[in-house]
Amino acid sequence: MSLLTWDYDGDLYCALTTETGASESRTTHFELSEARMVPGGAPSMPASPAPGPTAVTVVVYAPEKEKPAEVFFDKTQTLPFAVLQHFVAIVASRLASAGS
Repeated sequence: MSLLTWDYDGDLYCALTTETGASESRTTHFELSEARMVPGGAPSMPASPAPGPTAVTVVVYAPEKEKPAEVFFDKTQTLPFAVLQHFVAIVASRLASAGS
């Protein structure tokens, strides 16, 4: 699991990537959401970003499944187009580096 955050026009967004299974059972989920800051557990621990409700989900299956990727959008949320473009670039980059 990995979490990548970035700022766009004063708002914080994040891309959460989760891979489950192995080999031909592998499935990768990419989720785009606004990030929210979660306070640290102790005064000495700084706040850290965490994903909010998912606005866009991309599900990519192992190439052996011969099943196309799927994309799901939350109908109740809107995002700046530039944020969606950045997310698509992240997904494409991760898939290219994984050889998918």
